Amino acid sequence: MGRIRRGWELTKKAWGVVRSNPGLVKLPIYGGITAFIAFLVFGVPGIAIIAATNESNAGYVAGGILIAIGGYLSSFAIIYFNVALAAAADGAFRTGTADTSAGLAVARSHIKVIAQWAAVAALVSLFFNLLRERGGLVGQIAAGLGAAIWSLITFLIAPVLAFEGLGPLAAIKRSSMMFKNKWGQQITGDIAIGAISGLAMLLGILLAAGGVFAIIAGGAAVIAGGGLLLLGVVIVFGAAIVGGAVRGVFGVALYRYIVSEEVVGPFTAAEFEAAVKPKKGAKAQPAI
Repeated sequence: MGRIRRGWELTKKAWGVVRSNPGLVKLPIYGGITAFIAFLVFGVPGIAIIAATNESNAGYVAGGILIAIGGYLSSFAIIYFNVALAAAADGAFRTGTADTSAGLAVARSHIKVIAQWAAVAALVSLFFNLLRERGGLVGQIAAGLGAAIWSLITFLIAPVLAFEGLGPLAAIKRSSMMFKNKWGQQITGDIAIGAISGLAMLLGILLAAGGVFAIIAGGAAVIAGGGLLLLGVVIVFGAAIVGGAVRGVFGVALYRYIVSEEVVGPFTAAEFEAAVKPKKGAKAQPAI
């Protein structure tokens, strides 16, 4: 219970930074909208081509290429704005005010490594999806475990790209080394943020589902059902966007503490030490 309480305190403090700097929420919104448009323009036509293809290899290839382009551009958009979020959050810690324009400038300055990392992230996502779809029950379990491990070792990728500008392989090594050597196996703050945003999204899904059933029932319930559906959708997207911003703020604070034992924002060293179990003899990871 103590670890859960500490995770909740870290989440509240990260949320406090976001609430004081609402501009930070814009960056996940931009990323989500851009990713959606990219997949809508390329991925959806690719899926349609494959669905309409009758044993035509050319059709499958063309559709697959479009889906791959859509997936890559979506991945690029998410990562680009996550890097901008990391830089803007760091600025908020330094000056008390988040400058999203400065954050976007940092992302632009590292656009080459972001493009490279987006390719790696898209390929890894594709691999796990294929394993999940074609590997049966064993493949689904392996894909779930692999995705969880991948999420843990790449948790600090955004600040690593923003502040160190490393290439994909070096960035993976850097992020996983900080996680493994300094922070052991548990990041309480990320677990708490994920749980809270997940519960909010679940509530939104339930409300949306109730709205759909009410609309199907017809009659006087249609209007109420439409309202529930709209409210549920807003809650789901709001939870995802705010959760992403809070996670980004927490990630930057954690990165700064791991790299130089520097405490930024409203967080304290005691909270970070209590939140994560470091390995014995582990040292701070020097900035590159």
